[in-house]
Amino acid sequence: MAQLYFYYSAMNAGKSTTLLQSAFNYQERGMNYCVYRCTR
Repeated sequence: MAQLYFYYSAMNAGKSTTLLQSAFNYQERGMNYCVYRCTR
């Protein structure tokens, strides 16, 4: 079953970096992932 994770912290805490690293790791393993972002 799929899992949904929420990461939150102060600005400049590395949230976006962690997201990109996780997406890369999923891609390298051939696993599916989905990234949502706000389009303001």
